[in-house]
Amino acid sequence: MKKPLQIRKKVDSFAFKSESEQSQFKSRPSSDKAQRHSHKLVTQTEVENQEFQQHQMEATKLKIQAKYGTITPEAHERLTVLQAKMNDVLHKKVEHESIGQNATIGVANPIHSNILQRVKSKDKAPTDAAKDKDKAPVTSPEKEKFLKNYPVANKLVAGIDEKLPSQKILENLFNNFKNIGFNYTMVSKSHENLLKGTLEGDCQTLARAFKAVAEEYFEIKGITVESIRKPFLSEAGKTPHQGKEPNCDDGKRWFFQNHYWAAWNGQIYDVLFLSHQKTEADMARQEQPVKSLLMPEQEYYETEKGKVVYPYGSKYHTAELGMFEKLKNLVNNLGKGLYKDINTITTRIRALFSRGGNNNSDFESLIREVQNNQTNEATSGQNQ
Repeated sequence: MKKPLQIRKKVDSFAFKSESEQSQFKSRPSSDKAQRHSHKLVTQTEVENQEFQQHQMEATKLKIQAKYGTITPEAHERLTVLQAKMNDVLHKKVEHESIGQNATIGVANPIHSNILQRVKSKDKAPTDAAKDKDKAPVTSPEKEKFLKNYPVANKLVAGIDEKLPSQKILENLFNNFKNIGFNYTMVSKSHENLLKGTLEGDCQTLARAFKAVAEEYFEIKGITVESIRKPFLSEAGKTPHQGKEPNCDDGKRWFFQNHYWAAWNGQIYDVLFLSHQKTEADMARQEQPVKSLLMPEQEYYETEKGKVVYPYGSKYHTAELGMFEKLKNLVNNLGKGLYKDINTITTRIRALFSRGGNNNSDFESLIREVQNNQTNEATSGQNQ
């Protein structure tokens, strides 16, 4: 009875072993398939890694060229293509990694984990580079040279987006002129000297500097410098540049020998007054001053609106033309009896003009005084 039991145990053991081995055999194809698929993913990842590194090396060289302004338009286009390819490679790696993980569930795979980490870390690089590119746009070598030669131009172009329409660019450039610390001296200076750092000159200096930056840096063509080339009075008020007071009638108005401004496409850019309006001018009737012994410095201008403009020291004053004509007639019509007093009267007239402003009451008082003296002289002569 014992022997059959032993045989039964061997049979059972064999059957159990065969079923276990058969079960293990059946599970191998699935496992081998996953391993082969995993190996395929690793091999493809290695190829993509090599491709990515090659693109990255080339892109790095082009970024350095872009940073220092030596990149060509073709190279800049190549850089854009490389960045797109690198992004495509990175996204494919993420997709492959996801497939590899699904195919090998429950199987520890540190290789895939490392690859995924590398992909995620590299995926941030192009994004950061793109942000840096937006903050520091590529500048051509010609523009870099212009800014190097003319340091003040750096302030004039600051904050201006070159992609804006030309009119917007010119308006921003126009407004930036109030930030350079220009000193209006009414003496013309070279606009090149202004852009190099000598921040003084006149309206012509400013207008030509505006034209130079607009044309040479922003490449906006067709800007002209226009002018009034004859003397005139103006009510323009203070300049925005350091609040310079007008030079005539103690800060009430300006007297200009000429005036310059820039223009483009019908738009006026008066850089001295930061105005888009043409300066209203009371034009002088002659280009050269008229001579008269009655004036403090013996010269004056007559304007179309009935003013007499005359220099005194480093400034100018005005008087009414009608009153000035009365004074001339007074001196010309002095009788022989008062001729000896003509120098005294002329000196008094000059003194009144030197005080500035419209001293009509003082002039009228002087005329009455002279006329009274004439009358008294005539009466005295008759009595004798």
